[in-house]
Amino acid sequence: MEITLPANIELSEEDEKTLENLFFAFGKARRLCYSLRQKYELRGEMSRSEIIRRVQELTGMNSRYVKDAYATIEHLPPHATFGGLRNQRLREKGKITREEYKERRNSIIYARGDKTKGGNLNLRIVEIACEKYLRVNVGDRKWLLLKLFIPHKYMKKYAQYLDGSHPYSVLIKRRDNDDKYDVRITIRAECNVNEGTRLIALDINKSHIDFCLMDKNEKDVIAVGKINTAELQNTRRNKREHQIKKVANKVKNLAKHFNADVFIGKLHTSKFKSHRKANRIVHQMPQFKLRKWIKHICVKNCVICEERSEAYTTKVGRMLSPILGLDVHKCAAIAFALKLSDFPLFKLLSGVSPNEGDGSQRGRRKRGSSLTGTAQHDLRIGMKCWAAMMSSLMRAERGGGGYPEIPGIRGLLFMSRLKACLPFYMVNIKIW
Repeated sequence: MEITLPANIELSEEDEKTLENLFFAFGKARRLCYSLRQKYELRGEMSRSEIIRRVQELTGMNSRYVKDAYATIEHLPPHATFGGLRNQRLREKGKITREEYKERRNSIIYARGDKTKGGNLNLRIVEIACEKYLRVNVGDRKWLLLKLFIPHKYMKKYAQYLDGSHPYSVLIKRRDNDDKYDVRITIRAECNVNEGTRLIALDINKSHIDFCLMDKNEKDVIAVGKINTAELQNTRRNKREHQIKKVANKVKNLAKHFNADVFIGKLHTSKFKSHRKANRIVHQMPQFKLRKWIKHICVKNCVICEERSEAYTTKVGRMLSPILGLDVHKCAAIAFALKLSDFPLFKLLSGVSPNEGDGSQRGRRKRGSSLTGTAQHDLRIGMKCWAAMMSSLMRAERGGGGYPEIPGIRGLLFMSRLKACLPFYMVNIKIW
């Protein structure tokens, strides 16, 4: 589990000059690591350790700083612009000076944590006279002691992780057009996560998230519902981030209330191709941020959250919609839950190839104008199994059992039991 704490630092003019030198040295190390990696490592001419040793000789920084600088550029794409493309364009147009552009290119200092070194060796949090300080290693056995301000609500909850018993990474970032600095402390702590007895399958759509709550052992659907996300389509960036966090907290409350594990449908919107309006709607869905924040908040609150492929669930949902009396999206969430809990039965319903897990679909059904006799037989068996499963659910619903209302359910979340309880008859029609 990773927890990120916001903080600020206070420093004098002399300390600021020393810190600025460290900013420039770390920025130079990052660019050297990036250029050497692009020129030599990707071609197999130099190894990672050789690049780190070379950069250490050129910059004079210790090996830990250089390794951390390499970690910040390791996953950057080719032709990356340090400092951002926007600042580069401002410099080309003469709207910012050369010194300002250099400051924005060298605007971060990053140090990863190490449990064996008391949490962090280069950027360590120490306590002096009941106050927190950030001890910054500036080289040559010299350190800066910068007063650290962490909000009280974070200190009250996570102070026990900052005593050196857990590793924590520290990022110092200079703000553009401002003398202030932002600090982010990321703590890696162990969380005792117990597997839930139920699962929640989330089917993300353009204006809502449909979910299905299913018991793992009995394979019974306990409840279905949806979470409205229509405001995420056309809204400002800051407001959208706030709404995404509200949706993620709703999912977390739902999972903790029912003791369930969360499974998010993994979409591949980059491969979606349709008419212009559908393409615009699908590509405007903030599904990546939704998955990221749902997973972050669930894991932070000791709830298991994983991403799985939801291929073919809409196809099965269309088959189940007239039987259950629900819309296609809710039935797709039910099919997704069935795929997670009982894949052989889902395979009978959809006729898919092996389980693709959290990746993309690996097999396609053979082309043909209609199903073969064996496929029709398997489909009938699957539908009978599903009908038997739903009949047990209907009996449970008629008995009046259920759960109390979820705390904080009002607002975005709409949830209901399966109240249709429609009688289901298997009808065989012969065409003469």
